[in-house]
Amino acid sequence: MKICPKCKQKTDGGQCSACKLVFAEYEQKKQEQTGQVYRLISAGELEKAKELAQRLSNEFPDSKGDFILLISNINRDLSIADKYRQAQALFSKGEYSETILLLRNIKAFDPGLSEKIITLRRRAERHIGNSSKLEQAAALLEQHQHAAARTLFQQISGDERHKEEAAAALAKIEEVKRSRIQEVRDCFGSSLYFAAQEKLKALISEFPETEQELAPLFALLAKRKEISGRLTAAAHKAKAEKRWLEAKVLYAFLLWQDQELTSALQPHLEEIDRRTVISLADCPPEDVAAWAELGLQVTAAGLLKSAGQEERPETVKIAPVLISLPPQPDAPSLPVHIDGEEVADFAA
Repeated sequence: MKICPKCKQKTDGGQCSACKLVFAEYEQKKQEQTGQVYRLISAGELEKAKELAQRLSNEFPDSKGDFILLISNINRDLSIADKYRQAQALFSKGEYSETILLLRNIKAFDPGLSEKIITLRRRAERHIGNSSKLEQAAALLEQHQHAAARTLFQQISGDERHKEEAAAALAKIEEVKRSRIQEVRDCFGSSLYFAAQEKLKALISEFPETEQELAPLFALLAKRKEISGRLTAAAHKAKAEKRWLEAKVLYAFLLWQDQELTSALQPHLEEIDRRTVISLADCPPEDVAAWAELGLQVTAAGLLKSAGQEERPETVKIAPVLISLPPQPDAPSLPVHIDGEEVADFAA
């Protein structure tokens, strides 16, 4: 026994005997019309959905309660949609805190509207977070904590509101990095290896990624330190064994290579300076033959005397050992023409 949803008459078949309503067709039509309401909701056409639901509540009285609940949900979404529009206006003005406050704890009946609300709220939260990161990054930059500042600036570089400021800060940080690297290179060029090492440590503290980038410089410093240590040990040993000339050459070479060793090695040079004496008698004859042309001759004792005069009493000391830079070749001159052929100058 069934009750006709339209006229409330009882019947045993699939059709009402009083109003001739076909129950299957009735149910199919109700489902189709209800589906249309949900489609309108998903499309954001809430007013049309509400209008259709109100009409269906009368057309399908057996489901009136369901349609009343649906209409209530649509009314709530209409109110939420109005808040969403207000929140969009606030967001466009940059009032992100107010946007979040307006959208707090709101969940729409329509999943599409609910997702829009969540997305807008998260965007507002991200903007507030970016503003906070911008302040933190600026403070870190002021404190010369460049690596940490760069990380924060990179995180907010995609935010249109802070894009230019972040880009300018990142460029400034890169310029600082380049200048620090140049300082290290200048120390190498001036043979200030201790200073170079200290600047490298400071550079890596500011920009950790440079440890990998400048690994060859660290290797060079380590090798130079090893060689310098070995030469210094050799110089000390030569001095201890009274091989004065050898010690002086080694000390002087070390000072030429690294000016920062002056305070450590200069006292050794000064101590052995008076002992680094050479006798001309020790030189091969061909090396001293030119003295005769100057009217001088070398005595058996290794002293100089003028021809026909008595020996001079003082010995001849060697000059301080200096290490000269490699000679620079002359700039090539213009080619010369010999018998019509172009021939480069010998200086080239």
